[in-house]
Amino acid sequence: MGIFQSKVVRHGKSYIIVGAGAFGASTALHLIRKYPSAKIYLVDRKPYPPERAASWDWNKVIRADYTTRVYMNLALEALEKWTEDKLYREFYHQSGLAWVADSEFYQSIINNYRHFPGSKHQIQLLSTQDVRNLWGGIHADAVYQDVKEVFYNKTGGWAEAANALRKVIDTAIREGVKYVEADVKKVLFDKDGSAFGVITEEGTPIHASHTVLATGAMTANILADSAPTEPKLQLGSRMTAAAICSAMVKLDEREASLFKTGPVFANDLDTVIGGSLPPNSDNQLKVYRDESFRNTVLHEASGQEISVPPSKPSYDQWDLSPGMKKEVRSSFEGIFGEKAKDWELFNYRICWDAVTPTQDPIICEHPHAKQLFLVTGGSFHGYKFLPIIGKYVVEMLDGTLEPELTKIWAWDKENNGEAHEGMFPTREMADV
Repeated sequence: MGIFQSKVVRHGKSYIIVGAGAFGASTALHLIRKYPSAKIYLVDRKPYPPERAASWDWNKVIRADYTTRVYMNLALEALEKWTEDKLYREFYHQSGLAWVADSEFYQSIINNYRHFPGSKHQIQLLSTQDVRNLWGGIHADAVYQDVKEVFYNKTGGWAEAANALRKVIDTAIREGVKYVEADVKKVLFDKDGSAFGVITEEGTPIHASHTVLATGAMTANILADSAPTEPKLQLGSRMTAAAICSAMVKLDEREASLFKTGPVFANDLDTVIGGSLPPNSDNQLKVYRDESFRNTVLHEASGQEISVPPSKPSYDQWDLSPGMKKEVRSSFEGIFGEKAKDWELFNYRICWDAVTPTQDPIICEHPHAKQLFLVTGGSFHGYKFLPIIGKYVVEMLDGTLEPELTKIWAWDKENNGEAHEGMFPTREMADV
């Protein structure tokens, strides 16, 4: 059987959203609030939020500090929701955010903030000596190299990622979204080449007038499985599955009380390339390595090489190689210095996401398949937009998305700089 099947007659608006990560969950909630009588299916594994999603995590960084003005504007909008909306504010912790990088990077952010005079940001440049002395000296032994000043924004912080995502999904279901527990195998296309739903791994078809792929790291694979003989439907170089690594350390009560006074701490220096988040309610402090890798394999049916997460359950995300653990440890010690050498790391995790060359997501109708929409490409900075991204997806679905966002979130786009510098993978998982 070919990829094209008999046309299914659909009455009224209905939506299948494949993927219950931040983009998919936010889309489901905003859709049901705008179209309460529509049939909306959110399809992913149970229990939700799905552990394999990039959005699932103990915590994620929330910031508005961008070198690109469009994302600063969106992040400021999201930050207002994180701090004021009752759906999100219980999960947000305004710890502040410190960033060790080059002065040109700082200045670009500072210049952008000048275009948003009404925002509540509280930014300053601190001397490295001040940073060594602040917060009880927890970063006294960090690596600073030749950096003289550290960017600090008091209004930054972190969110309880999985807890907030679960609350959004719960709310969407309570307001009328139907959660379907399933793995999606393929998109269904009619003889006109339009999408009319999906079929699950168990062989169950689900039909709708709008098919939305919020499938993150599995997007390339799903499109290749759905239409292996149709190159124009494939992602090509527009997006790739990539991963970064993280780990946790358990602090005692005394340590935790001290480290909870500190900020999110990001360090872009070549010898560190990572960051840390303050301890959570279980006194677990997280560190991440901000250097990605891909996993390139041959997709036999389409004859193309694509990057996909490992095929094991939950992407085998808890099984890190010694090389991966060494890199995370290196970032950890670069952020906390000698004190980190005695800490035992646990809960190592490989986090997979879809990354575009410019780190702009792809949020558009597929140009070669009507009624198929892509909402993916978080590029390791998409989670913070959980409260608002669905609003813009609904505008895209309705054809009312503003031209600037339509342009930068298109299937094909110009390279106007990177939204989250350096996160596109240049190495293979097997080499780490």
